[in-house]
Amino acid sequence: MKTKALFAEVFIFTLISCFSVYSQETDRIPLTYQSYIAGYGSARVYDTYLSPLEYKGNNIGLLYEQMKMTGLMNGNISTQHLFDIEVGRTYNPAGTATDYTGIMEYDYGLHYRFNPVNKLQLFAGIQADGLFGFIYNNRNGNNPITGKINLNLNLSGIAAYKFMIKKQTVKLRCQMNIAIAGCMYSPQFGQSYYEIGLGGDETLLHFASFHNQLMIKGLLSVELPFDRYALRLTYMNRFYETRINNLDTRMISNSFYIGLSRNFYIVSRKHNNNYLNVFQ
Repeated sequence: MKTKALFAEVFIFTLISCFSVYSQETDRIPLTYQSYIAGYGSARVYDTYLSPLEYKGNNIGLLYEQMKMTGLMNGNISTQHLFDIEVGRTYNPAGTATDYTGIMEYDYGLHYRFNPVNKLQLFAGIQADGLFGFIYNNRNGNNPITGKINLNLNLSGIAAYKFMIKKQTVKLRCQMNIAIAGCMYSPQFGQSYYEIGLGGDETLLHFASFHNQLMIKGLLSVELPFDRYALRLTYMNRFYETRINNLDTRMISNSFYIGLSRNFYIVSRKHNNNYLNVFQ
């Protein structure tokens, strides 16, 4: 009986302690970081389902990001939403054929925040990632288009640093996302989409990891805060490569983005203006 009573006391004390820590963190109002940026850059496309040649050209893109701290793990867990769209037009070496590409990607991530030294923050976590895209070749007759579908679990890391230049605050941030495991869509070698539409026994979804897929997205950003907004300048590199069913695909883009970011919260009169920023 004494053992059970002691266990109950310890359990109740642990719950009270956890609730107290959570309450202290959630007393601070979590601001939501949000940014909208648009970009332009170079693109390279290689897909043996459509052509044995590499196509080069340009692309445009839109990127939306949202981050917010939570009350989990002593208030050090953040949530991140990344949604980006890229549309490109590339040409074969002779300039006689064109590839039109489109990519839509969404990432939902959870990161743990570290503060190793003053003005430096490190985030480490995982992401659930979904990518949907296509490549259309205007020269092909039977197989002019191929679809790209990838669902992955990513490793993600962020480094954020703040410094001053002539009394102006500058925020520097770098993020890297790497797919480690998931599944992908791919037809068989020589299989047309007409044949896929008729049905068959071929497997179209395949396990994806480093042996047949390499997906890396890197972002390097500089932000110059003003009154309520900040000017955000971003360089983004996307590397997408798959090797499956004797079909090779590679899409590489390097783009420069510009836009605005802000921290916001819908404030009611009862709040005490004690805010909790993601990037302090």
